Amino acid sequence: MEQMTIVHSIKEKLSHDGCASNLKVIKKAVLIPEDEQRIALTFKYPTPAAGLMVNPDAKKKKGKKKGKKKKKK
Repeated sequence: MEQMTIVHSIKEKLSHDGCASNLKVIKKAVLIPEDEQRIALTFKYPTPAAGLMVNPDAKKKKGKKKGKKKKKK
């Protein structure tokens, strides 16, 4: 509640000085974000590979070469 009064006083001061401002912008700048409540066993951590990009220069795997057969005499 105290933070909202600060936001409104900033808005009034800016409007008094002739500077147009958006209330949402002031709220984002002044208010402290609240932490998300995480319930145990329901929150899943991301896997290590979740944020990785695909390598565009990856070399294609080649199949194994067959060796030459020896002639039987």
